[in-house]
Amino acid sequence: FKKKHCVFSQLRRELRGWSGAALRRSFVAKGHGGQKRAFKVKLVGEGVNDYSGPYREVFTDAIHEVTALDQEGRSCLGIMQPTANGEGNVGEGRDLFVFANVARDNAELSEQVDRRPISEEEATFSRHFSCAARCKSESSREVDDTLLYLGKLVGVACRHGLPLDLPLPLGTVWKQLAREGSVNMKDALREIDILAFKQAGNWGNDASDELLSQTKMLNYFAEGMALTLPIELLSLFGGEQLREIVCGNPEIDVELLQRVVEYEGYTGDEEVIGYFWETLREMTTSERKLFLQFVWARNRLPMKESGFDAPFKIQKDA
Repeated sequence: FKKKHCVFSQLRRELRGWSGAALRRSFVAKGHGGQKRAFKVKLVGEGVNDYSGPYREVFTDAIHEVTALDQEGRSCLGIMQPTANGEGNVGEGRDLFVFANVARDNAELSEQVDRRPISEEEATFSRHFSCAARCKSESSREVDDTLLYLGKLVGVACRHGLPLDLPLPLGTVWKQLAREGSVNMKDALREIDILAFKQAGNWGNDASDELLSQTKMLNYFAEGMALTLPIELLSLFGGEQLREIVCGNPEIDVELLQRVVEYEGYTGDEEVIGYFWETLREMTTSERKLFLQFVWARNRLPMKESGFDAPFKIQKDA
């Protein structure tokens, strides 16, 4: 698909002038099934009213486009890319994505080479924040701005109880956002690049160039989240807890869905209802995600019942 026509880009254009305060709104309109929202969605050319379904759909589609790959396995939008483990089909975390590492032009690279002696504190700052302090090429500046917008979008979805299918690494993203002090950088590297981890040898807890690059890009993603979420409070959670809050359950728990379902025209004891749940259990996780997106405009579920703001409803056709 073309970048400018995808949902992610269209949503970005429409929200370009919106402040963080506007996106932090969480109003519930009458008849919208309890879905909190910051704006209303209009799908041009489609006869549909936004009673919460289209609102959930744009977030689901936008995040899907961020991780979509072309026929050659490259990122369609150039925002995120599969981990080295995923590309090589080795190690753990093969289904994870990392921030796309855009090649910097020569002028930008020259900014990184500074012959002056610097203190250890200045060196630490340069390693982690130099991407924000040096001259940038147009392409790298666009990626940085896009990551900031992605963080903003993820923050809005989190505020409104919309779990996202965003498979980011635990060590380089979620634990960093939660400011876990015990993050082992060797484990973080192994999660995304097992070959680099093996080549590193016994170098303690130092970070590789790949990890430093991911940390720099994470700064922009976190800055976007900070516009819509109180990011300083994320340290109240562990990395795994934060991932669960933002992304929900990677598996579609049929039993959980049964506990929150509402029936209209059925009692739940009918034979057809039994067939429905039996069929859903026989589906693979991917098939369940496609089913949920079709009927409920979402492909992730919260971790527990209290996380459902809007019910899953089965209605009898009159």
